[in-house]
Amino acid sequence: MLLLMLLRCCCCLAAENINKQKELLSSLDVRSRPVLCNETALLLEMQWCGDWFKREMELIPQRNWCNLSYFIWKYNHFSNCSEDKAVSTGCYWPNPLVENYIIHVHRLFFSNCTLSHVVLVDPPDYMLTMLIFVPVFLTLAMVALVVWCSKRGDFAA
Repeated sequence: MLLLMLLRCCCCLAAENINKQKELLSSLDVRSRPVLCNETALLLEMQWCGDWFKREMELIPQRNWCNLSYFIWKYNHFSNCSEDKAVSTGCYWPNPLVENYIIHVHRLFFSNCTLSHVVLVDPPDYMLTMLIFVPVFLTLAMVALVVWCSKRGDFAA
């Protein structure tokens, strides 16, 4: 009985939600929807998001700019801001203008966070030996098991 009541409640809520969405879509005037991306407005809005992010990053000591735990919230806010501003100016997100601005911000704050070159090191000999011989022995063992089972004749499973 309780399950039936919960099911009815969920169906009613879903129907109300669909009706509200239909009313909202029908109330929108086609002329009020942005048709083209306003790139000038988008650049101005991105500048506002970037300025906020720059002010927030200046509060963090430069030695901690590569430590994500110090600025993850600020970067998330910057990302959300760029998405909101792109949508509000009639542009899709991400787009080349937003990406170029984000790359500019990355170069400004995070250019020293990577190593100049990646140092590749061979694994130690014992590890390399294990990585080679274990699959070879497993393959041989499986082949031997299949041959042994096929020669037995009785296929008791």
